[in-house]
Amino acid sequence: MSCEIDTGPKTVYFQTTKVISVSHAKTRLGRVIDQVIKTHEPVVIPRGENHVMIAPYHLPAPDEMELARVAREMDKSSVSVEEDEDSLQIIREEIRKYRAERRRRK
Repeated sequence: MSCEIDTGPKTVYFQTTKVISVSHAKTRLGRVIDQVIKTHEPVVIPRGENHVMIAPYHLPAPDEMELARVAREMDKSSVSVEEDEDSLQIIREEIRKYRAERRRRK
């Protein structure tokens, strides 16, 4: 049995994080938030031993939330489901039912 070690070049990405004081954030919170949205770079605010991060957040698409709901329900059933065309069709049908039910509630 032979074991090879990958010694090829590696790519490492670093992300800079801006750190600002509580007083700076307090007086310029709107500007700080606008800058985070514009640059997509988080800002950290330390307070003693604790830290708070202001970072962009993207809400999941409705389809992603619906798929997550269906997946949770399938997990509760403890039934193993293989991902084949039939199971994908069942998931799509569950999503359609969920959407129809949501429309009726409105």
